[in-house]
Amino acid sequence: MRRKAFCLTLVIALMAGLSFAPMVEGSGVGAAAFLRRGVDARAMAMGGAHVAVVDGASSMYWNPAGLTRATNPQVGGMTTDLFGAELFLNYLAGAYPWQMGGSTEQTPSATLRLGAGASFTELATEVHAYDGDGKPVGEIRYSEALYCVGAGAWVPGLGHAGVVAKAYRFLAPRAGVGGQDATAFGLGFDVGLAAPVWEGLWLGLSAADVGNTAVQWRNTPTEPRDRVSGRYTGGAAYFAHDLFLEEDRLILAADYILEPLVDTHAFKAGIEYTFLFLSLRGGASMRPEVPLSFSAGVGVEMMQLSIDAAWVQNRELEAEGVGHTLVVSASFKF
Repeated sequence: MRRKAFCLTLVIALMAGLSFAPMVEGSGVGAAAFLRRGVDARAMAMGGAHVAVVDGASSMYWNPAGLTRATNPQVGGMTTDLFGAELFLNYLAGAYPWQMGGSTEQTPSATLRLGAGASFTELATEVHAYDGDGKPVGEIRYSEALYCVGAGAWVPGLGHAGVVAKAYRFLAPRAGVGGQDATAFGLGFDVGLAAPVWEGLWLGLSAADVGNTAVQWRNTPTEPRDRVSGRYTGGAAYFAHDLFLEEDRLILAADYILEPLVDTHAFKAGIEYTFLFLSLRGGASMRPEVPLSFSAGVGVEMMQLSIDAAWVQNRELEAEGVGHTLVVSASFKF
């Protein structure tokens, strides 16, 4: 357990951007890395290829344009232990669409569509902390939280559009100067688009943390300013109905993600097949210097309630007590 906790401390220091050693002002990049790993078991099972698929409560994370694609108000949530390593990532969100007039996905301009939503995402784990002199100060509950509110609308001639305002808050108890709490805060925003371009084919675009959101630390030796890397995603999804059996549906999706600040990119692909109340999913993700990883999952819809589970392969971290990730989520439509 001690070696496991030590590994987790190193992972958080490197990927979340927290350091209690002196840091040059403005040098921290890649903050909030764990909050960017994805939410919702459905999306995770599909490899994270979701920018053109999303249509509900998880729109606040993947693409705010999905706020107006939802057909009913809904709430949803997710919980997971990342890598099975006591890195607990939780997500809670709600979306409320307004639709005035009659329309279909093929004739969305026949109605006025608006949408609103809110979400909360938190990473929490227990880590060993040290003061400015390198002396241990005990075990602390380190947390990173993200609060979001968003709105969307159908824009004639353009498609679904959305925007999210977000606030980051990091907390490291007793890990700051004089044994006080170290905290960080930052404000940012996301924008997104989604539009049908052909029968069954949708395109999606999303820009998250536009301009590289600044997160300012307080009560640390140097009070550094970290940056949450801007993430720009473009993708497509094809929806096929009644393809193999009556009342079935097949979704094929692919996304390309670019993060210029940290000089990385990724390609993600996913598939979902639904018949009656059961959905089967699979996905793949490819990034530089990380072997191709796979994911799989299942979903069950019972009237207004949907329950989803996903398995996400770990191909990036190798340490004692680290393994694959299991994700469970649920949503309820009113």
